[in-house]
Amino acid sequence: MNPNKFRACQFLIRYHEIRSDKVIVFSDNVFALKHYAIKMNRPYIYGPTSQAERMQILQNFKYNPKVNTIFVSKVADTSFDLPEANVLIQISSHGGSRRQEAQRLGRILRAKKGAFTEEYNAFFYTLVSQDTMEMHYSRKRQRFLVNQGYSYKVITKLMGMDEQTELLYKSREDQTQLLQQVLAANDADAEDEKIPSEFSGGKQVSRRVGSMSSLSGADDAVYMEYKMKREGSRHPLFKRFRK
Repeated sequence: MNPNKFRACQFLIRYHEIRSDKVIVFSDNVFALKHYAIKMNRPYIYGPTSQAERMQILQNFKYNPKVNTIFVSKVADTSFDLPEANVLIQISSHGGSRRQEAQRLGRILRAKKGAFTEEYNAFFYTLVSQDTMEMHYSRKRQRFLVNQGYSYKVITKLMGMDEQTELLYKSREDQTQLLQQVLAANDADAEDEKIPSEFSGGKQVSRRVGSMSSLSGADDAVYMEYKMKREGSRHPLFKRFRK
């Protein structure tokens, strides 16, 4: 929870909303996701969000001109598609996952409606705190993008951000209060959101030790004999398929 990263994200959102762009902000950390969205008064979607609420937020994002920014967790990587979005901001990413980077980058590189070919119409930002593990993971993802033929530019300072007085966490008192909120959060809030895989669901499988003697009745197992019930009269149509 870097206050400078928060201010940079808020600055980019305001800049692109003035241009009437559609912005998606990704955060794998649920604590940061909810804090950013609530402070900026923007809708957010993560794991516990109900299906009805998700559809309502997505429909407003697509068709409501007043809703130009949504915050999402990693559930958006595979759950839904938003071709209307042309700006993506990462504030917290899943380590150096190249697959995740490629999925998110592909969302904004699709052709947009009414876009002019002579100007940039898709923007991809990754906000990284200096001298942290984020920089190490960011370099790994950037190396993958370069190998795929993409180019990127490192920006250490956003022009005009210091001139906007309405950005949050500008004073030392606000930054200290944010630090206290982070320290008061538990360890579960600091972890990234865990999305169950498609193989994790289903019934539980149990395994027990057995022997060949158990199958032959050596463990006092009793086998009951029974006779098959006589089938009643059936229609000739069903007899044809009985095999």
